[in-house]
Amino acid sequence: MKKGKLSKIAAIAMAFTMACGILSGCGGSQSAKTADSAANQTTESAEGQTKGTQEAEDGKHINVAFFWIASDLYPANNYNGWVLSRLGVGESLGKLNDELKVGACLADSWENVDETTWKFHIREGVMFSNGKAVDAEAVKASIERAISMNDRAAEYLKIDSMEADGQDLTIKTTEANAALLNNLVEPVFDIIDTTESEETIQTAPVCTGPYVVSGFTPEQTVTLAANPTYWDGTAGLDSITVTQIADADARAMAIQSGEIDLTNTIDNTSVTLFTDNEAYNVSSIISPRVNVAYMNQAETSPLHDLELRKAVSYAVNRDAYADLIGGSAAHSAYSDSTPFGNDTITAYTYDEAKAAEILDNAGYKDVNNDGYREMPAGSELVLNYLQASDHGSADSAILATAVQSDLKNVGIHMEILSVENLSDYQTQGNFDLYTANDNSAPTGDPQIWLETMYTGLGTSGKKNLTGFQDDKIDEIVRKMSETFKTEDRYALAAEASQVLNDDAANLFLTNSYLNMVSVAKVKNANQPVADYYFITKDITVE
Repeated sequence: MKKGKLSKIAAIAMAFTMACGILSGCGGSQSAKTADSAANQTTESAEGQTKGTQEAEDGKHINVAFFWIASDLYPANNYNGWVLSRLGVGESLGKLNDELKVGACLADSWENVDETTWKFHIREGVMFSNGKAVDAEAVKASIERAISMNDRAAEYLKIDSMEADGQDLTIKTTEANAALLNNLVEPVFDIIDTTESEETIQTAPVCTGPYVVSGFTPEQTVTLAANPTYWDGTAGLDSITVTQIADADARAMAIQSGEIDLTNTIDNTSVTLFTDNEAYNVSSIISPRVNVAYMNQAETSPLHDLELRKAVSYAVNRDAYADLIGGSAAHSAYSDSTPFGNDTITAYTYDEAKAAEILDNAGYKDVNNDGYREMPAGSELVLNYLQASDHGSADSAILATAVQSDLKNVGIHMEILSVENLSDYQTQGNFDLYTANDNSAPTGDPQIWLETMYTGLGTSGKKNLTGFQDDKIDEIVRKMSETFKTEDRYALAAEASQVLNDDAANLFLTNSYLNMVSVAKVKNANQPVADYYFITKDITVE
């Protein structure tokens, strides 16, 4: 164990204990905002579902920590479906395997009839947790509701019509949509019983997974019980208590203290506390997630200048960052762990001399000899680097400091600002760089991530907060929509990666690990590549 890290965790122990001694949920400012209002909002599951109020001693039980529990559990509300899937409650028509290929789930077969027609067969014998049969009509109603309430869902599918006939569901799209199968896997399309009350849909949606929601306190806790009607075997636990702990160090400390038995999203800087220790199980994989420093390309930011972005891209030492926090150096927007991550494209390498040459030629000079360069017009050059304080991450902090140091070496002044409500700064464009750990393959396919973060096309482009625009990227996305052969889609992804690098679109820093840690009694807890899966039927205790 590393003494420095242990001291850090010990330093937060008192604060964590005080917070969690009163509330079962604990986390950053997200929880604090609603603590008073949510305290009285704990709900029990709808009639017909398993109550799941067994005491731990009456069956197999574990305590779990999530970094985020949503304000409600309706899967079509924002990204709340990701929480529902991670809980082992929600399921969609397909499921991503560790090769990011779509396998069967609630649909056991499908056919792409033509560019605008898909046919799905809904698995026979599946029941909702209230005992109602899951047929094509129920699936259709769930998807239609999601589309009506979430712009992202509507854009993902581009549906013209749906027809239900027994267990067969036919989907017709308004245009070619080669990504439809993968997009249906996204948890926004977790299938729910839409005939339940609005209260139930919000707080304990009736789904098909191995667990049901038996209690819910927004942004604090969820309690789960085994689903006796589960179609794919028997859940390995009788009940689970899930608590929000937003801070990564606090999650690590909670495992050590025995407050929780299982958690994921443990930083690499903390995971060393648990490796080679028989008291814990550690499951780690290189994931589709990429540590990114997004660069603002609006005219209000110095990074509007391509030459400055190129210099910054050469100045950062990605290999050193991977050594610091684990993972591997990132070559592009797509993680090397994805089937379309391509390490043969021309990427930025660490080259201080090249960075300095670009800056000199572009007119960025240290006029006043203070060690920092000025803008070509002579004004001060300062880059503001934002990181979220309400979802603390040791890895993120380490990366910020490392980038700051590397930029200083080439004469660029960067200030690190820790802020709450990072999204407010993003939407206002009030930043030069901001840090994120983002999933480059949220649906296992290259299109949606490219469309969402690097175009202004449709609703998805609302997440393009840097002002990036390149007609070549827009055209690649359009081609992807009409390209159904997997190998051709991957080739287009490689082409897009090269364009993004040529544009110095953002700082792609490291391909990151996903780490799951549990105490020794927990068995069969394995970190999946697709990080909207977490609690599975296979997890049990000795």
